[in-house]
Amino acid sequence: MGSDVSTLLPLVEATSLDADINALLYRGLNSARWAGGRIEYMLDDLSLAERWEFGPDSTTLTYHIRPDAVWSDGEPIDADDVVFTYELARQPDVASRYYVFWEELDSVAALDDRRVTFYFKRRSPRMLLHSGAPIIPKHIFDSVPADGASLAGHPSVVHPDSVLVVSGPFRVATMVPGERLVLEPNPRTFSERPALDRVVFRIIPEATTLMIEFMSGRADVIYPVSLTQTSELAEATDVRLATTGPRFYEFIPLNGSAFAPFKDSDVRRAISYAIDREGILAGQGITDYASPAAGPYPPIFPDLADPSVQPDAHLPDSARAILSSKGWRDSDGDGVLDKDGRPFHFTLVTEAGRRSDAATIIQSQLAGIGIDVELRLLEHGTLIDRVFVEPDFQAALVGWAVTLDPEYLVQQFARDAYYNVTDYTSVAVDSLIPLARSAASLADAAPYWRAVGATVARDRPYAFLWFYTEVAALSDRVRDTRIDIYSVFQNLHQWRIEP
Repeated sequence: MGSDVSTLLPLVEATSLDADINALLYRGLNSARWAGGRIEYMLDDLSLAERWEFGPDSTTLTYHIRPDAVWSDGEPIDADDVVFTYELARQPDVASRYYVFWEELDSVAALDDRRVTFYFKRRSPRMLLHSGAPIIPKHIFDSVPADGASLAGHPSVVHPDSVLVVSGPFRVATMVPGERLVLEPNPRTFSERPALDRVVFRIIPEATTLMIEFMSGRADVIYPVSLTQTSELAEATDVRLATTGPRFYEFIPLNGSAFAPFKDSDVRRAISYAIDREGILAGQGITDYASPAAGPYPPIFPDLADPSVQPDAHLPDSARAILSSKGWRDSDGDGVLDKDGRPFHFTLVTEAGRRSDAATIIQSQLAGIGIDVELRLLEHGTLIDRVFVEPDFQAALVGWAVTLDPEYLVQQFARDAYYNVTDYTSVAVDSLIPLARSAASLADAAPYWRAVGATVARDRPYAFLWFYTEVAALSDRVRDTRIDIYSVFQNLHQWRIEP
């Protein structure tokens, strides 16, 4: 792996990698899979429930928990664990990404040990999604203060070796932060025992070293592969490449709270016009895996992209004209625009690797229109904290893995949303979201979500850069994998090694 997990507790996970690993350790009431171009919910051997049923008016959903469902310490998993998890998720101080589920939930109640009912404010096509959060053990965390730092700082989460209480097919054998995470079969798993006796995730941030370890046979899988190295791997005879699909996009959030000029949507538009997206992708040799982004909806949502919204072209002359019309001039001839005695200077943070290469090019392109950008490289975890956990940045080049539901935009662009790191506000967006959520079906909601995406694209709280697919490289001896848009590790318990 190129980076480490930040926390092994679903309620406070911060990255897509956190979610991928936590899904191996904790189960939800239902399971999901990407099939036929959409997400499907089901009950399988990774589900805590054995069946579900909707109420007469379709605003309630009751799950029956499996009688053999137990935590890794032997305690039974019951309805109180579900209620406890959801009540924690709704606490603002926990700052959970599952907080958004309560936009449509009214309450969650235990009918008895094995039955739990979700009461929704209205009938919704997302009821299975919003009742499928990973469940954590009440008997471990009920004495912990209801805030994110306390939950993430619980001793069993910080030092999880063989003591972290989980429900999934794996448990943590060893964790050395920044170095490795070792999983082993959960001896009390109530599903099929994993085919592998041990899975070792080694953290190697440097892409070249990662490649050497793989090509020399000291690693069976590398993920994600640097997109600039895929051609070399494709030539190897005993290697196969698997792609996730274009679920990801990279962008530059422009934080007007930290740098006042970014509050002006015209200034943000000028910055976007200065960036040559196609040139950067071609220069990095990754056009087979990435394409310029027009807004926040990637190609996996073809019905939600407004065809009138296209990726911003490279228009440096237009960018200069816009800035000039807003009063930005190079009054002292130093090559940097200024206004009211202040130079147009800001700091762009990112991480080393392909993103820092792109950031260097963008730095040069913005210099070409008179904007002075200081580039600062941060370690991956620090970057995530600075941008998404406790925002402290002016601009950043980062990436996002979208959840497989159109309403993922709410997390980033609704007023006061936890991941609204630029303090973006839009009356149109805030009025469209309730209309989308109250629609009877996903098809009925699509026009509203399409309008939300188009509004955000035109307002440009981010400079949207490119959509991309992530790539995993696997040795031929690794078999029975299922890698797609949903996840790389979704069926890790079924992976096996060919002798």
